[in-house]
Amino acid sequence: MSQRRLRFACVCLPALIVCMVLGHAPAVRAQQNGCAMVPDDANPDGRMLRCQNGLTIHAARGTHYRLLYEPGSSQPGAARFDAGALLIELDPAGSAKSFQILTPHAIAAVRGTRWAMEVTPLQTSTLVIAGTVVVARPSEATGVLVGPGHGVDAASDRTPLTVKVWEPARVKALLARFGR
Repeated sequence: MSQRRLRFACVCLPALIVCMVLGHAPAVRAQQNGCAMVPDDANPDGRMLRCQNGLTIHAARGTHYRLLYEPGSSQPGAARFDAGALLIELDPAGSAKSFQILTPHAIAAVRGTRWAMEVTPLQTSTLVIAGTVVVARPSEATGVLVGPGHGVDAASDRTPLTVKVWEPARVKALLARFGR
């Protein structure tokens, strides 16, 4: 999905947005459009969203995001992520060939990978664990390619996106939010 098409989908499809407030989502949301809330074995206090298309989303306590759907699709193609931390896995063997996360500061697009993101009022941080992720600002056509063990911070002050190797302590702190 191109960034241009994604912006169109986000603006013109608000009726198709499904709201998810995770950390401890109620069981009544257990099955929705081919996705299910299931226990997270790595984090006994948490739950994760698992979709039939190979997408899995782990949310830290207090995280807020909304799934976005293309017209006629029962599987999410993107998520609007406003606050907290997400650990996202997209199985390349699944039917989903791409997935995008939209935050106030950045858009992250992938093709089969595992990555974590954290959103605060001042920035969006993206850490790639496996595979590659393209991170761009919402208003820009190009971005940076982030690989395993690297991360990028998209600050609200619009400083240039710079890919860096994250210090082990920073990686550990982010993954600890998911019980890892």
